[in-house]
Amino acid sequence: MNNNRSAELLDVFCWGVDTLGQPLLTDLLQGYEEEAHRCGSVRLVQHLRQQNLIAARGRGAQAEFSLTARGRQRVRRNDPELHWQQAWDGAWRVVTFDLPETRHLDRKHLWQALRAHRFGFLQRSVWVWPHDVRRILREIIRVEGVPECFCVFKASRLFLCTDADLVSSAWDWKAIVLRQQEYLLQLPGLETACRTAREPTRLGALARMEKQAYEQATVWDPFLPQALWPTGYRGRRLRQSHLRWHTLLCDRLSRMTSR
Repeated sequence: MNNNRSAELLDVFCWGVDTLGQPLLTDLLQGYEEEAHRCGSVRLVQHLRQQNLIAARGRGAQAEFSLTARGRQRVRRNDPELHWQQAWDGAWRVVTFDLPETRHLDRKHLWQALRAHRFGFLQRSVWVWPHDVRRILREIIRVEGVPECFCVFKASRLFLCTDADLVSSAWDWKAIVLRQQEYLLQLPGLETACRTAREPTRLGALARMEKQAYEQATVWDPFLPQALWPTGYRGRRLRQSHLRWHTLLCDRLSRMTSR
């Protein structure tokens, strides 16, 4: 089962709706999919039930679904507020590795993995992160099959530059801010369309558009602790706009179901 599909269904519940009936859930997911015939909602729901991420009451068209405590915990993992509020101990973890140029493919996969975990890039074989990296590196080694070529330094003091200088150079904040602006410019049009939507499938389609735009706006954001935020960072405004969108979706859905 595709993890992205699972995340999409959990995202539907994140609109603030505690319970969804089977017919309505199917309609929403059909709109959420780019092609309705790819939905496979029954199989997806069964998969999430087996993982104890959602619970069901009733059967068939009378079934109702809700998030479990484990499902709510899975959803919260993606909340940037958890990362922003994470205490920083004032030390940088500097990750270095040694892979010869002849192993270009391994090097490429390793870079991709480090970027996927949002590490800061200082130079070709030097990356930084403000928190403990042992669990992440073990996971990268397990998944990518890269041998134990890492060396990690804990730097509690910087010379010739400040923490702000390091943050500024290790991440592409110009590109991050540009994507944040693109999302904020796109959202009013989606909100207008949401207010006039008449069918659950339309709400699902709009939700997919917003989700894709929000993911594009946050994909490169490392969600650094607040103490390390660069000047002009708009992450919190982005999150507030995203939450406002979910509130609007929930309101429109509630109006549809109360007819």
